[in-house]
Amino acid sequence: MIIKPYSATHYLEDLKGLINRLSVANPRKQDLADEYNRINAGDIGEKFVMETLEQLQLPYDFYIFHNLSLFIESKIQIDILFLTKYYVIIFEVKNIKGTIEFVQNPKQLVRTLPNGEIHVFNSPEPQLREYIYQLKQIFLNQGIDIPVYGAIIFPFSSSFIKHPPDKTIVLRKNEIKPFIRDIQINLEYLNDKNIDFLNNYLLRTHQEFNPYPLIDRYNILRESIMTGVICPNCGEIGMKRFAFYWFCQSCCLKSMNAHENAIYDYLKIINETITNKECRGFLKVNDVNQINKMLRNMNLKKIGNYRNTKYMLNVR
Repeated sequence: MIIKPYSATHYLEDLKGLINRLSVANPRKQDLADEYNRINAGDIGEKFVMETLEQLQLPYDFYIFHNLSLFIESKIQIDILFLTKYYVIIFEVKNIKGTIEFVQNPKQLVRTLPNGEIHVFNSPEPQLREYIYQLKQIFLNQGIDIPVYGAIIFPFSSSFIKHPPDKTIVLRKNEIKPFIRDIQINLEYLNDKNIDFLNNYLLRTHQEFNPYPLIDRYNILRESIMTGVICPNCGEIGMKRFAFYWFCQSCCLKSMNAHENAIYDYLKIINETITNKECRGFLKVNDVNQINKMLRNMNLKKIGNYRNTKYMLNVR
């Protein structure tokens, strides 16, 4: 049973918006593009594993959580949690192309591309061990002592594991189901009441990650963000405002509401609130009344009155 279904990283498109508002010459643009590709690849890998687990058939019930964020001693971000009455598994999913080596002392994950380019990442081994420890603490705090296992999954054949880790289980896509079926189920650690409690408890204590504003998360200078309305057709920045519509001087598109994405960009990239003055500066529109109407007609939360009025995103 899927308790917390698959969902893509919620701020991925906002990160793309940040990238689009950096000039080609900005030295951080490529770094953020690499970050976008990394997150997107991770989402693809996790979606594949979730689909594989949904097809799994076992002679006992199991419960699956995707992207579970919990706080015990510190914040932990579990890609996939697999819960049964007999055991628990934490799956750490890695969608990394190239030749993969798990280097020990210090622990690192080294990726070599076909062109010889080498990249070094933090090893997922210590993280997985820490997640297992902290999850056990959650269960022990509830009076539950149940085996917690962990495995790192490389779901696609584009990853060639040259040197696997010594003590951590690494799985390919065709090994996921056999690995689960081979786990011994001699003792039932949880009953139906425990399962219901844990499912509700984990959902209730899940803390959605808040990366906003993105310039703070990625340490980007406010002055680096290009202002103006982006054309939804050709992507050019700087649509011109007329009385009732926006006009792109590059592709000649007319749009009634192109400003909305720009305002959302501001609230997610630059600051969690926006004033009329700030909005005028960002959209490059001088008319106070036009901006008031734009802001009021969007699904935004209004704070304050008159000159102190600010707008922010409604909490989902």
